[in-house]
Amino acid sequence: MPLPGAPLAFTVLIVTVLLVFLAGQIATPGGFDLKIVQSRLYPIEYRETIREASERHGVDPYLVAAVVKAESGYDPEAVSAAGAVGLMQLMPSTAEWIEGRDDWAAGAVGTLTDPEWNIELGTYYLAFLLELFEGDVRATLAAYNAGQGTVAEWLARGVLGEGASLDPKDIPFPETRGFVERVEKLRLIYLQAHPEAFGRTP
Repeated sequence: MPLPGAPLAFTVLIVTVLLVFLAGQIATPGGFDLKIVQSRLYPIEYRETIREASERHGVDPYLVAAVVKAESGYDPEAVSAAGAVGLMQLMPSTAEWIEGRDDWAAGAVGTLTDPEWNIELGTYYLAFLLELFEGDVRATLAAYNAGQGTVAEWLARGVLGEGASLDPKDIPFPETRGFVERVEKLRLIYLQAHPEAFGRTP
């Protein structure tokens, strides 16, 4: 699509220059390197915070990073129309519920716009959901987006079909279906582009 107010030839010239520049930045002696492209287009922020929280709660750090990216695009101040806050878009009521659980060991919960608190709480919640849904990552992600009670009801009614893991096409909420697919895609990209992001090769 042409740049607003710019002749088509000028737009083509600008795009060509940008592509040549990008190719020069990512070219290697062996040619074009997709991994470098992905690593620059999909950086992982808050790596150490994600790594530490993931280790404490036994959750794949790449899954946590993908949820952060999908939920907020790494904006710690993000607030949704529904009132979800921060990097992992947690509802204040969810944070209060976590704080009151017997196995929550971090004490009084801080502000949800604080990256460390938000990632700690969000990772704890992912761990809880993974246990609740017996390791089914897709059901966990669906519950993270739509609520654990909603997904439990879908499963009880057979809405999501049968099998070891639900199929995204069976998810009745378009927003939730899109969220699950987006997180899965981001996780794979992160694994390919940043295999040692968290101090180990997966």
